[in-house]
Amino acid sequence: MTHMDKPKSKLMDKFVEVLHWGIIGIEVLVAVALTALAMGALASLAIQMWTAATVGTPLTHTEFTAILAEVLQVFILVELFRVTIAYMKHENVIPTVLEAALVAVARKFIVFEGGTNYLANAAGLAILLLAVAIAWWLLTQSKACDMDMES
Repeated sequence: MTHMDKPKSKLMDKFVEVLHWGIIGIEVLVAVALTALAMGALASLAIQMWTAATVGTPLTHTEFTAILAEVLQVFILVELFRVTIAYMKHENVIPTVLEAALVAVARKFIVFEGGTNYLANAAGLAILLLAVAIAWWLLTQSKACDMDMES
């Protein structure tokens, strides 16, 4: 090594360290943002539930679907938070990502409004669910979904 290599190496080490701390900062910001979103969704759900309880009339289908969609949205945010924490801890995120995908697809099924193209939308959603299930099965067979595995 020459004398010129050492300063470049130290500079590169410092640069990589700064990038490392930058990524950690981004991970923390994502976790904080997901927490704030989940708290906002919970507050919205609480308001919807309070309104539904105090109005004194039965919920319409639209109101009931909106409340269910809000509940499932909170679960999706929780799953995304779990993915972020697993990622920050350098754990295997594949099982958590698949859980989040299943919750998201389940949410779509529960609050399904087919619109004008009902059959095509339902078929697309069924194919999506099948794809997530097949991915889960294949990854389980390959042992990629083991929770104690380092990613």
